[in-house]
Amino acid sequence: MKDILYFIAGAAIGALFALFMAPKSGQELREDLQERANLDLQRLQLSYEQKLQDVNQRMEALQAQIKQKGQQPQQAAADTGTANTANTADTAAAS
Repeated sequence: MKDILYFIAGAAIGALFALFMAPKSGQELREDLQERANLDLQRLQLSYEQKLQDVNQRMEALQAQIKQKGQQPQQAAADTGTANTANTADTAAAS
């Protein structure tokens, strides 16, 4: 009789342990997975926006550098042109 009582007590303890350790129900698991997916999506979107902003800033900086490089030869040509005009005037005056 004692053995049967121990068996029933052991089964009850095992059943309680199984209930506490059992995974969540299907609905709860799907909700948790959806919540996790939403959080990951938000982090991914934030990271994407930050990287896009960084790329845009770099692109603007490069465009500004290209414009500066493009204007430097024009300024040099303009400076050379005014110097040539001055030299021509000096040469004509000397003659």
